[in-house]
Parts: sequence; structure tokens; C-alpha cells
Amino acid sequence: MNRFVRPVLLVVVPCLAVVGAIMFWLWGGRYITTENAYVKADIARVSSEITGRVKRVVVTDHSKVQMGEVLVVLDDEPFQIALAKAKADVDITRHRVATLIASWSEAKSELKEAEDRIQYQQAQLERNKKLAARKIVSSSRLEESEDSVRQARNRVAVMKSKVGRMLAQLGGDTNADIDEHPEVREKIAAVKEAELNLRRTVIVAPVTGTAVNLKLQPGEFVEPDKPLFALVVDSRPWVEANFKETELTHVRRTMKAKVVLDIYPGVEWEGEVASISPATGAEFALLPPQNASGNWVKVVQRLPVKIYLKPRNGERPLRAGMTATVSVDTQRERKLSHLLGIFSAFATDKPEAVSTQ
Repeated sequence: MNRFVRPVLLVVVPCLAVVGAIMFWLWGGRYITTENAYVKADIARVSSEITGRVKRVVVTDHSKVQMGEVLVVLDDEPFQIALAKAKADVDITRHRVATLIASWSEAKSELKEAEDRIQYQQAQLERNKKLAARKIVSSSRLEESEDSVRQARNRVAVMKSKVGRMLAQLGGDTNADIDEHPEVREKIAAVKEAELNLRRTVIVAPVTGTAVNLKLQPGEFVEPDKPLFALVVDSRPWVEANFKETELTHVRRTMKAKVVLDIYPGVEWEGEVASISPATGAEFALLPPQNASGNWVKVVQRLPVKIYLKPRNGERPLRAGMTATVSVDTQRERKLSHLLGIFSAFATDKPEAVSTQ
């Protein structure tokens, strides 16, 4: 019996090992796998656009909300007062512009009267000059006529200046609607701003998602652009897999992937490569590596690969931050001819011809 076992051990087992190694080599280059993968989701930061005090918090932590749903209500009394004041300013400005138009019309009438008056005084002066030449009118009377003409001209100059100043205040157009006056438009804009701020006292959801990190309480004071809490958009999460740069040689968009989450070890998701990051994670680090100084050690970098998951019936919930194992089918099969080429290159003592497939 031993004489049959010995040949088997010496021939068959090594042959099986060689065949297994060849099969492993042939199939080993097609799939790339990493456990450095995490579930990701869009996160919208909810903040107030105005300064105010919280009156009511409508949502609770980890509750689902729809886009446009009310989240937080601020005390609107200060903004109601500001709106009423802005509307009163509009009425005051309209009345002032209307009064200015009436004053301009009155000043224009006075200017016309002054111009008519100067014509009369000029005619009187010419008449008195002729009479003075015939010694019918005294020189003092002539001087009085000349003085009257000067006063009439000064009056016309004053009225022209007044009319021009009023016309400038009216924007050069006295026939335009009062609401088209620049000052009235400014006050109307202030009303619209006050109305906008009043609407902003009601904070609504910018997206559909789940509220997280909600610690806001009624009575707290909020300021613009300071995050109050966040909304996680869980409608379509994706997986971010961090592959070594040496593994991504043949990876392209739309390639198929398989994803297994650590929380659901027996469930496999089908996915598709959506994109490959144009930069490694080190490029976005707070303290990027300084490779131009000191001793340098080469470290293989990793590139984030975005993988969209295909929907599946009875899909279990995915949470942002979950860990996963990802395998991507590069569709790059090694062929037996590649292996023969490697052996041929070594046999001919030309290692530079060894295929890198």
C-alpha cells in the first residue's frame, strides 16, 4: 500500500499545488477587495438666518422629516414690530414725497409769476427811461424802476434754484408714480426685508432626512449661520471604499461591485463604481506630509472610490459611518499566455520582458 501512496505524495500533490497556484494567479487579479470602506450619506446643516430666541422645537432627535416641514419656530414678536415700523416708514415717506410734489408745483407757479413780474418791471423801466429823457419823470423814479427790475430778476433766480432743487429731490420726473421715487422704493425694500425676516422665524427642513445631534431647547438664543443640528439624507446612501493606489490600475466607472456590511454579515449588496477621487486622503489632511524635507519613506496611498448601491427588496436600513467590505470586479482576467510569457522571459534571461499583467 505504501508503494502507491509514495508516488501520489511525490507527484499528484505537487501537481495539485501547482494547478491551484496557477488558478489562484489567474483569478487573483480580477477582483480587488478592501475592508477600509464606510457607508456615507449627504448631511445638511440646519441653521438660522436671523438672530432670535427659540420659541418652539417641533422635531425630536432621530426623527424623520420631509422637505419643507417645520423644524423650529423662533419668537416673532420683535420681527412683527420691525415690520410695522417699516410699513409706517413707507407711509411717512410717501406723504413727504407727495408734499414735495405739491411744493414743487407751487414753486413753479411762483416762478411763472416772478417771470411775468420781471417782464412788467422791465417794460416800466423802458417807459420811465423815455419819460426821464423828456424830463417828465425824475431821476429818483427812474432809479426805483431799475431797482424793481433787479429785485424781480433776483426773485426769478431764487425761484429757479428752488424749483431745480425740488426737481432733483423728485428724481427729475414729477409725473412718475410716488412708489417709483428712490426713497419710497428704499422703504418698500425695507418692508420686504422685514417680511422676509418674519418668515425666517419659521425654520423648515431644506431636505428630506433624519434629524441628528438635536440638543436645541426653547428659550435658547440662536445666531445666523451657526449650525443648530443636522439632517442626514438617508434616501440614497453610498459606500466610500479606500483602495490602495496600486489596486486601481484597471478600475473604471460603472464597474460592478459587491458590498457586505459588518452589521449584516450574511447580506450582499450589488453596487456600481460611481467615481474615483482625484486626490488621496493625505492631500486633504490638516497637516499634509512634507516629503521634500528629511528622510523619506515610500508609503502606498489610498484613493476613495464612491460606490452606489442598487436598491433591493426588503432592504435593511443603512446608517452613515457603518463599516463594510467591498469587492470590485475589474473585468481584467489574467490569461495562461501571460504566465507562459513570464516563464519564457525568465528562460531567455530577459526579466525586463516579464508581463505585468
